[in-house]
Amino acid sequence: MATHALLFVRQNEKAKGRNHSNCPSFLAFFQQYNPMKHTDWLRLQTEGENICAVLRQQNYQCLKQTRRLSWKITKEGISYLLTWLPAPVSEWSLIPNQTTPTREKLWNLVQSTLKAFREGEVITYQRTSQPEDFSRPWAIMRLLPDLRRYTVARFQNRQDAHDHLRFLNRVIPTAKFEVIFDVPSDVEG
Repeated sequence: MATHALLFVRQNEKAKGRNHSNCPSFLAFFQQYNPMKHTDWLRLQTEGENICAVLRQQNYQCLKQTRRLSWKITKEGISYLLTWLPAPVSEWSLIPNQTTPTREKLWNLVQSTLKAFREGEVITYQRTSQPEDFSRPWAIMRLLPDLRRYTVARFQNRQDAHDHLRFLNRVIPTAKFEVIFDVPSDVEG
């Protein structure tokens, strides 16, 4: 991959003698052939949502931009754009990049939120796990990668579980589901 990028830059005569990391055509080429992984996208989207949750507590308004890792942040008529800058920068940025006290206050709030989130202190937008209802022993499990599973629904009888399974297979054909008889180990006897 690196050889393709170097050949591209060498063929571009205007790029001779330049720092190629600042060359827009190089960046466009690099990003086109090195797309972001979906897991990275989800992690960054969660970071952005956590930042906005903290900002909303401080009376900021946050509006997610569609199909981008960007949020429009507004307070008292002043707007900023919180966005993720992809490789080679790979960090959050607050646009416009001014030195006003309001921007500095907002940027410090963003940085402290990111630091707390990365250290595991901020737990916003996570599902709260509810105790399993074992009075309904027939369960539909969604099979996930790495031998993980997710309980989709629980039923009193097997026929209801299979009926719902047929519905799920029609609606979400790419997902894998299983009907199991699931009782807690302390009840089994």
